[in-house]
Amino acid sequence: MMEEKEKKHILIVDDSRTILKHAEGVLMGSYQITLKESGKLAYEWLLSNTPDLVLLDINMPEINGYETFKLMKENTRMAKIPVIFLTADTNQDSEVMGLEMGAMDYITKPFAPKVMQQRIARIIELNELRKNLESIVESKTEDIQKFFIQSITTIAYAIDAKDRYTRGHSVRVAQYCVEIAKRLDWSKENQLNLYYIALLHDIGKIGIPDRILNKPGRLTDEEYRLIRNHTLIGDSILKPITLVPQICEGARHHHERFDGKGYPDGLKGSDIPYVARIVGTADTYDAITSNRIYERARVLDYAIGELEKGKGTQFDPYLAEIMIQIAKSGFTPNLETNVFELEHFSTSEDAEHDKFIVSVCNDAGNESKHNENCDYLTNFFTRKVFESYVNTYFKDMLNTGTMFLMDIDHFMYVNENYGHVAGDRIICILADVIRECTSEDEFVCRISSDEFAIFYRNMTDITEIENTAKRIMDTFDSAIREIDNDHKLSLSIGICIAKKANQDCKVLLQKCDKALYFIKQNGKNNFKIYQQTEVNIASSLSKGLQMDLAHLKHRLSEEIPAQGAYQVEYGHFEKIYQLIARSLSRNNKMAQIILFSINENIRGTMDIGELNEAMNVLERCIVSSLRKGDVTTRYSSSQQVVIMIDSNIENGKRIAQRIIENYSRVYDNYNVELIYNIEEISSKQ
Repeated sequence: MMEEKEKKHILIVDDSRTILKHAEGVLMGSYQITLKESGKLAYEWLLSNTPDLVLLDINMPEINGYETFKLMKENTRMAKIPVIFLTADTNQDSEVMGLEMGAMDYITKPFAPKVMQQRIARIIELNELRKNLESIVESKTEDIQKFFIQSITTIAYAIDAKDRYTRGHSVRVAQYCVEIAKRLDWSKENQLNLYYIALLHDIGKIGIPDRILNKPGRLTDEEYRLIRNHTLIGDSILKPITLVPQICEGARHHHERFDGKGYPDGLKGSDIPYVARIVGTADTYDAITSNRIYERARVLDYAIGELEKGKGTQFDPYLAEIMIQIAKSGFTPNLETNVFELEHFSTSEDAEHDKFIVSVCNDAGNESKHNENCDYLTNFFTRKVFESYVNTYFKDMLNTGTMFLMDIDHFMYVNENYGHVAGDRIICILADVIRECTSEDEFVCRISSDEFAIFYRNMTDITEIENTAKRIMDTFDSAIREIDNDHKLSLSIGICIAKKANQDCKVLLQKCDKALYFIKQNGKNNFKIYQQTEVNIASSLSKGLQMDLAHLKHRLSEEIPAQGAYQVEYGHFEKIYQLIARSLSRNNKMAQIILFSINENIRGTMDIGELNEAMNVLERCIVSSLRKGDVTTRYSSSQQVVIMIDSNIENGKRIAQRIIENYSRVYDNYNVELIYNIEEISSKQ
């Protein structure tokens, strides 16, 4: 039986029993033989059997050899079985016709046994070589495509990791999609395919500039067009992959809408590929429930409400309902688990790649892996922990020290022009500078965005303090010049010396902030020590006054005009207000005064660092939103005042509302509420 199984199997088809028996006698010792007397019987047998070769007579009743061969070619499994035609017809045209159809050879009857044996042996050998070669090619092709998928997957993680607001997005969407597929009773293989489709749905964003992807404000029409192109870029990138069915469709069509108003092709309803409808639903849900560059994560009820509202318009209603049920069930994606770690997807050869992918995801995308007491980007203390350490330090009555509060000048220029990825790079450079200029004894904290605090224990000598400040500034200047081609970035430092016991960290930071504010208003790129003796003030400000004069000269001679509203100190603002009020009657113009305030109830829950950051963002939003002739200043720690020249109440309200909308998109504290009051400036002031 073993020998019989190892023999090659030949099917002989002929309507003559004499020919069948003769052929069987010639081949029986070398091959396993099956005999069929018609094309119909042969085809029915082939539906459940796969021989190594078919000897097929041409002239047969009902279904002739050509028709039988055609039926075989139309069947995927039978199409590659080699066929040798048998015929008593010596017409050359018949032979040519058979070969053109794809037959391997042509044997005339009556046949010579040895010739027949030699031809069959050659054809079977060639077919074995073909199958071996195809197997090698398929194996190599699968390996190549698998490696390609792994490479593209790694890039997908890298794209998510570029910005903290999108970290883990693709993984979460992929896991939501698998959860949807489970509820649709999809096979494990189809779940795996959908996982890859979802994981790579945003791969096209690799072709979109960071400054557009991470832009906090409203996109221009051209920028929005470029953003939409990520679907087409993704489709193009994924086209070489054939191992995962429909992988291109997920990338191209996940922004189509069920009502046909989506992009890039405006597909509607069932015309949208099903996998793209699933990915689009999961993608939108994750966008709503995750922190984005323009808004904080929304609550679950809001997200479910959006899915309900989008049924039949944005989403496939059935899939939207499944996503709602998943949300209500409490399902939460796990960034520490990727598809290869799931039991029904795991394969041994992927082990090393799994470890790499998981490490990329965990290190770059999973903020929860970081110590909760440290800032995720720099690994410095959070403000709460920093204050605790400093306050504990001062419980010893003999302890002294100096607080540094530093801020990067023109940091918003980087975020607005090059994106938050570039901004994060600048933050990391400053963090490295701080590490270089501090020892393990110092306490270091990232206060907010681009503000850092250092507390130097037992440092009170003025010369040492000044030298330390200069060293930090010079080191930062050297480090930043490699990438700051416009020479816009610099460092400003406010300093407070603590020589007395029972110091409070918040009070020290407030004093540093006042010194820092002075520097910001007088040329930047300098440092100031808060409230020292006259000798020390002279020592620390002599350099500062010279630098202020140099900066003033430079600023007055700048060829580039200032952009946006004119920003001044409050004392100057009062004089400008009086000047405007007196000139209104002469010029027959109108002006409005607007007071922006952070809601009092919310303000009471914010510490000074949070409040200062909120006001800095507001100030920048106002300056960038108004015209060059308008004027603004900080009125209090939580209020900003604006004068709008040549503007009526209606226009003023519209501009104020626009500023509030821009502020809510840019500032990453979703709970902060901004209110405003507006009045017309009287010409009788």
